[in-house]
Amino acid sequence: MSYFLFLPVFLKNFGFLLIPDIIIIMKIVIPEYVEIVSDEYIRKLKKLAEVTVYADYPKTDEEIIRRIGRAELIAFNWIKINSRIIDRCPDLKYIITLSTGINFVDSNYASQKGIKVINCPTHNAQAVAEHIIALMLAISRNIVEAQTLIRKGRWKETPYMFTGTELSGKKLGLVGYGQIGKKVERLAKAMRMTVLFANSKTSTTDLDRLIAWSDYLSLSLPHAEKTHHLIDERRLNLMKETAYIVNCARGGIIDQKILIRFLKENKIAGAAIDVFENEPVDTDPSSDILELVNLPNVIATPHIAFNTKEAAVRLGEELLKNVKACLGGKPINVKN
Repeated sequence: MSYFLFLPVFLKNFGFLLIPDIIIIMKIVIPEYVEIVSDEYIRKLKKLAEVTVYADYPKTDEEIIRRIGRAELIAFNWIKINSRIIDRCPDLKYIITLSTGINFVDSNYASQKGIKVINCPTHNAQAVAEHIIALMLAISRNIVEAQTLIRKGRWKETPYMFTGTELSGKKLGLVGYGQIGKKVERLAKAMRMTVLFANSKTSTTDLDRLIAWSDYLSLSLPHAEKTHHLIDERRLNLMKETAYIVNCARGGIIDQKILIRFLKENKIAGAAIDVFENEPVDTDPSSDILELVNLPNVIATPHIAFNTKEAAVRLGEELLKNVKACLGGKPINVKN
């Protein structure tokens, strides 16, 4: 619970004023290990408020609840904040996700309780856009498989095993046209790709046309009820057999089980994936994820598109701005 610290203000030649300045002290908790926020920014946070930071991941809802305690503001990245946790943390006023997406929070229930859900919207856009292009290049040129063979000492036959595909001249369909999508567009056009996009205003018919048109289909949109399994069996059937799908958004946007079947049956050329349905936090990946990433026409990374040194600096700055705005009673980047 916030409390007030009253400090008299001394003005030269006027002594002490009777009306004090008010400094609001807020209890803040970071209930999980957030390695992407550097110690420098944690120290800056601690100068602003009472901050508790945990160095590991909580295993259960009960542990999350104990860690949050009487906090009024929490910041986190991977854990899930559901309605049960919200009910058990009655002092909570602000929930800051250290990401663009807010799908790890039951934001509708938070709204009912008067809690603001806040994101960090811009810090990772360049990092994710570059990772999308990197995945497209990697899967088009068989880079991972070729590296694996050369590390095993195989050289003689490999130059002729891996006939790649050039991005230049290909059609890139962007599903989602926010900050990341726009940056991907600029990078892709620099390689002379033709780029079209769909956003939240695009009709179902036009989205279907975009999917059927694309040589590469890249997803850069939030995961929400309306976008869950947006790429389902019907839409995967619209894709060319020579087309690739790229997902650096959220795993739940694609029906993962159907995607695995399409890849096994070579109904699409391949997939480049950084995100998955039911991602683990500090445990081993599920059998579904392992089945997907071990397919020969898949390039996969473990949700690292956001993670660059430069993005970490920008995240620290965005977190500080968000906390300062909450302390001032005028929160920014509110998503609910």
